[in-house]
Amino acid sequence: MIVGVIILAAVGVLLTVLGLLIWKKEKINLLHDYHYDKVKKEDKKAFCTLSGIGVLLVGAGLLVTAVILAFTDSVLSYIAFGICFIAGISLLIIAGKYNK
Repeated sequence: MIVGVIILAAVGVLLTVLGLLIWKKEKINLLHDYHYDKVKKEDKKAFCTLSGIGVLLVGAGLLVTAVILAFTDSVLSYIAFGICFIAGISLLIIAGKYNK
C-alpha cells in the first residue's frame, strides 16, 4: 500500500511541476514538439495557460489522492482524482482549438 501511495505522489509531483512549467514558463515543447510548430505565436500564451493548468489539475488530483490514501484506506479518495482528472482533461481538450 505504501509503495502505491509513494508512486501516486511522485507522479502527482511530476505532473504538477510540468503543468507549472507549461503554464508559467510557456514551455510548450514539454507537451509535444508538434505543438511548437502548429500553435500560432499570438495563441501561445492562451494555449500554454489552458494546457498547463490542465496538466497541473491532473497532478494535483493525484497528490490529493495520495495524501488521503496515506491516512485512510478509503476508495473514496479517488473522487478527488476523478474530479481533477475530468477538469484537467477538459482544459486540454479546450486548448486543442489553438493547435491548428
